[in-house]
Amino acid sequence: MSKKFMSLLTLASFMIFSLSCYTTKKVDVRTVAGGEGKQVVILAVLKTSGEYVEFSKDQPGRIEDNTIVGVVGTETVSIPIAEVKQVWVKRFSAGRSFMAVLGGIGVAYLTLMVIAMLTKESCPFIYSFDGETYVFDAEPYGGAICEGMKRTEWCGLEHLKETDGRYQILITNEVNETQYTDELKLVVVDHPHDVLAVPDISGKMHTLSHPLKPLRAWDGNGRDLMPYVSENDWMFWQSQTEEKSPERIEDLRDELVFEFPKPQGAARVKLLFNGCNTLWASHVVKRYLDLYGKEVQAWYREVNSYGPAYFKMLNMHVREELYSLQIRVETDKGWKSKGLVIGGGPFVSENKVCLLDISDVSGETLRIKVTPPSPFWKINHLAVDYTEDVPVRVREISAEEAFDDRGNNIREILERKDSVYLVMPHIGDRAELIFNAPSPIEGMERSVFLKASGYYDIHLEAQGDPQYELLEKIHSEPGFAVKQAFREYLDWKKANAQFLGINKN
Repeated sequence: MSKKFMSLLTLASFMIFSLSCYTTKKVDVRTVAGGEGKQVVILAVLKTSGEYVEFSKDQPGRIEDNTIVGVVGTETVSIPIAEVKQVWVKRFSAGRSFMAVLGGIGVAYLTLMVIAMLTKESCPFIYSFDGETYVFDAEPYGGAICEGMKRTEWCGLEHLKETDGRYQILITNEVNETQYTDELKLVVVDHPHDVLAVPDISGKMHTLSHPLKPLRAWDGNGRDLMPYVSENDWMFWQSQTEEKSPERIEDLRDELVFEFPKPQGAARVKLLFNGCNTLWASHVVKRYLDLYGKEVQAWYREVNSYGPAYFKMLNMHVREELYSLQIRVETDKGWKSKGLVIGGGPFVSENKVCLLDISDVSGETLRIKVTPPSPFWKINHLAVDYTEDVPVRVREISAEEAFDDRGNNIREILERKDSVYLVMPHIGDRAELIFNAPSPIEGMERSVFLKASGYYDIHLEAQGDPQYELLEKIHSEPGFAVKQAFREYLDWKKANAQFLGINKN
């Protein structure tokens, strides 16, 4: 089974983001399953009982009235939609494919989720050519909403295949914003078989020769997390917001603890983290910008010049762990923050490595804790590796050919990080890049990563007076940013209860 998957939040959060920013429509569920150039197939479902059902690749699931029907092994299986908790679907359209995890119960929910997935986009999208078609494979520098927040990200291109000695990728703008891409390259890593190559936050490649999954994992209520985090698969942990209230401080965060074996005397460990931000977290960025009203351009100028606004926002994000998550380790003197992982997403959850100093941890058990704010994060898998990095061959390659959809040669624009940008201001803008694949190394396995640097400007309807009093509380009062976002989440859910077919209470 593939080890990188596009995961969406539960239905309510997913629909918040889709309906607030984009247009969707309600159609007959049978239309969703195919027709008009689109095809949606159901790869797997998670039932409310906890049973996971994966359908045959040749005969995947489909929607028939209020039932999902597909083949498992040699048997045809029918699952009432009322018994479905999560759905994994794959979309093919216009030579592209797209995979996502959708959650919710009821035929209306499932209809809306699939429609939203067909119409909702995120930025920027990277498609890899797998020898037959372009497959959605990466979503770099999420959250870089202005030039002052530009960043470089390394994303695994799991679907990219060498074809006639070349690699081909597409970069597309499929959302209402202007995208600015500074540098776009491939990083080709040849490494021994049975060794996983993963970048850290700076792009340095590390190897995991013997990753160890948790012995145990639990949340603050003692619930077992192992079904969600023990494997790099399609099952993600997400905050159970139905049980929470933004008015209770203890409900603003989850507490997740992971217990691993630890060799005697080990002083350093590589943490493998696979997780990302939710769609709701992505939507909160736009809501934050809207608070500046007609003064939002002044805010952009101040952030881009690294003025007070930049540091206010940065401090709030770090303090609240909205888009970067602290990794805490239980030491001989209590819990200490030992590292940081950046979120990104929300469609693609990437492997990340974080090096942790554990020289102050005695005994044979390593405990790691994260405290994600509700509902900003989803977590797929954690593992630790105590082995030393093994030698690998890393080659960073530039595109041999690069053209936008108007035929302009953009190769030199993307050659280096120099603030000369490929600008894509419109939905539908796209560019194709072709790379010459380096010669393989005998006896080695190959992984390919995208190196992308850039940012984007969301197209806002800047109007009204700035809400400075609310902004001051968001910036200065611990927990208020999470509380406010949580309140808005629940308000939306209540306002749309009849439309979604859920209980207002």
